Amino acid sequence: MTQTKQESAVTLTLERRTEPRVKSILPIFLRTPNAHPMEACLLDVSPHGARLRVPEPVQVGASVRIEARDLLLFGSVKWCSVAHGAHEVGISLSLPLEMLEELQKLNAALSMDVSSKRAT
Repeated sequence: MTQTKQESAVTLTLERRTEPRVKSILPIFLRTPNAHPMEACLLDVSPHGARLRVPEPVQVGASVRIEARDLLLFGSVKWCSVAHGAHEVGISLSLPLEMLEELQKLNAALSMDVSSKRAT
């Protein structure tokens, strides 16, 4: 059985993924140096990366901050392209999401420890 070029490309794309991605439609703010914050949409996220839909192109290599309620991620732009009439960017996260969860737990534990010391 032979594969068409398109089927081969799909197979290669699927095989390249080493981590599961979680689909999302979370509204966020994307902040980059030397630019105003822009409203964007988090399309999917994995432990080490994210894909966003943005209203304008973002420079590849730019450091970014992704902000939403109860969410703060840092990373850099790995690619930017036009898809479905909008710009999409791929972000490589500076800290894996698992590490962020552990940091949140540590921060909560430290906050509780400080609160209990103040009460005594």
